[in-house]
Amino acid sequence: MRRKNNSFIIITIFLIILGITLGYALIQSDIEINGLTNIGNNTWDIHFANVVVSENSLTPVSGATINPQDNTKINYTIVLDKPGDFYEFTVDIVNAGTLPGEISLSTVSGINPTYEDIIEYSINYTNGNPIQVGDILNDGESKTIRVRTYFSEDIDVDELPKDDFNLNLVLNITYIQADERELTTTRLVQQLKTENSSCFTKYEGQVTDQVGLTTTANNIYFNNCTDERNIIFGGFCWEVIRTTETGGMKLLYNGEPVNGKCESTRGNHKGIIGTRGEEKNLNSSVVYGKKFTYNLTNNTFTLVDTFTSTWSDSTYRNLLGTYTCYNNSTTCTTLFSINGYNSSTTAYTTSYTIDNTNYSNIGNSPFNAQYSSTAMVGYKYNKVYHFQRKQPGTTSYKYGNSFTYNSNTHTYTLSGTSKTINNWTTGYTQLNNTHYTCWNTGGSCATISYVYYTNETEAVYFDITDGKSVGDVLVEMLSENDVNYYNSTIKGYIDAWYEHNLTSYTNKIEDTVYCNDRTILDLAAFNPNGGDTVLNFWMTFKNYNQTTSLVCSSLTDQFAVSNNKAKLTYPIALITTEELSNLNSPSLREKGYWYHNLTPNYYASAAGFDYVVDEDGTISYVPTDDSGGVRPAISISSDAVITGGTGTETDPWIAE
Repeated sequence: MRRKNNSFIIITIFLIILGITLGYALIQSDIEINGLTNIGNNTWDIHFANVVVSENSLTPVSGATINPQDNTKINYTIVLDKPGDFYEFTVDIVNAGTLPGEISLSTVSGINPTYEDIIEYSINYTNGNPIQVGDILNDGESKTIRVRTYFSEDIDVDELPKDDFNLNLVLNITYIQADERELTTTRLVQQLKTENSSCFTKYEGQVTDQVGLTTTANNIYFNNCTDERNIIFGGFCWEVIRTTETGGMKLLYNGEPVNGKCESTRGNHKGIIGTRGEEKNLNSSVVYGKKFTYNLTNNTFTLVDTFTSTWSDSTYRNLLGTYTCYNNSTTCTTLFSINGYNSSTTAYTTSYTIDNTNYSNIGNSPFNAQYSSTAMVGYKYNKVYHFQRKQPGTTSYKYGNSFTYNSNTHTYTLSGTSKTINNWTTGYTQLNNTHYTCWNTGGSCATISYVYYTNETEAVYFDITDGKSVGDVLVEMLSENDVNYYNSTIKGYIDAWYEHNLTSYTNKIEDTVYCNDRTILDLAAFNPNGGDTVLNFWMTFKNYNQTTSLVCSSLTDQFAVSNNKAKLTYPIALITTEELSNLNSPSLREKGYWYHNLTPNYYASAAGFDYVVDEDGTISYVPTDDSGGVRPAISISSDAVITGGTGTETDPWIAE
């Protein structure tokens, strides 16, 4: 039971007193320090800047402001009147000096143990990661943190305070100068941010590396060297692609090391091999699993979180995104990934086995097991409208460019410009902008069809009900708030690989944005009043012209662990074509086998296409159900430790 309490809490917070203790780790022990010591021309300056109060925060007695006499302090006073009340703001921690800082202490004081379950607080970076001892703030760098203080909702009546009381909190973060080991182990991060480097090219433009935040890039550098780009992390070889605006490094999977080297002569290794999407009859009862594990030694898969079901129109939504051995066993050598609805008895599936794969891939997989819907360009998807084919022949049908809808009778009626075509072979070129039809001459129906593409023998279309238009259909498939519900085929595969190999390294992998940009560049024949179904039927996405922009404008396309609208299970996804387009030459992308990117290309002729990198490093595209190489991407955090190496294939950097 919950109730509003009439008593309140006044919290006066002197937030985050930044200690500027200077640790002289770089001065050798044989130097005597007396009083004031000069360390070359180095300066020490870590302070706060840019306080922004979050939306829906309660109105404070005194809002969060940086102390004008001491910019290492923030003060505010709030009244928490009832459970659920909160006050939140973001603020930048800026290192304007020439020495890197390291967090040595992070504490809060002033909370009476009686009220520890009532008053809660959090201090996180805006990517969702908590502030931790050992975090590095490099010279010239700034990091944005989010501070939240709130009255807990998860309490019972007898836990509420009986009287008003004041509470003075002091949250303290102490930065000290990073010692010699830290300066050495972060040298790669420093190198990537140096404009004069022969390998690293500064990116000029806007970037979305944090959920909901697009900014001008200040600290992004792309690695444009053929060699000095190799790193071993988590026991695997990776290639350094770029830095992130949050101080991390975006890496692209590059196989397993051999004798500590990442040479292209490593040869094949074992991986999961997925087939091109296929229809599978599932009308009998079998065991399904919500996830799977695998054993490369025994070449077997094991279902996890299992249940038994039969595929049907009433059950299929619960089965999409699951896995089955296609029998009553939980272990098998061929696993089927359930990726789409085809009929009341059949599903679109990908079958997986374990076999040798190209050294630079974790294995092979389709992006999605089907291509007959624009929804299939999504790294996750929900509503799917499948395209169908019809051969009108010499049957007369009426077509129109708009309609009215009667919600009482659930009836569409064609309106506006309309025409009747009696002979499809001679008349299909006349369709132009009259895309809607009821497949009759009267122009009324309960289910209306939208014709998207035509040729001399057939019309390609999809059905629409409930008064929806083609615009509504596109929103449902590409940008609705719930558009990211089911995993794509390739995401489920990558998640299983991460769970098998990298979960113990998660605290060193940052939660950055992976952009599956489904922004429409040209509606083409999806424009009911201007799209030619014969000539102009290619609906294209933002990166159709291979842009280098790192902007990701829609929240539903910003995949990250911390984004509930485009949520990743783990901080791993695919590299984008935009990122690969920023590399100077195809030789920086080629690996002898083509591999999928995260970026959609276009939809045409009833098929969705995603970008890939060809064997020679050129950027191309394939239908989303084509099975190709899988090279996942991660971003190691700014405090990852580089303990050795020079970045070459024979002497890769070692990250821990």
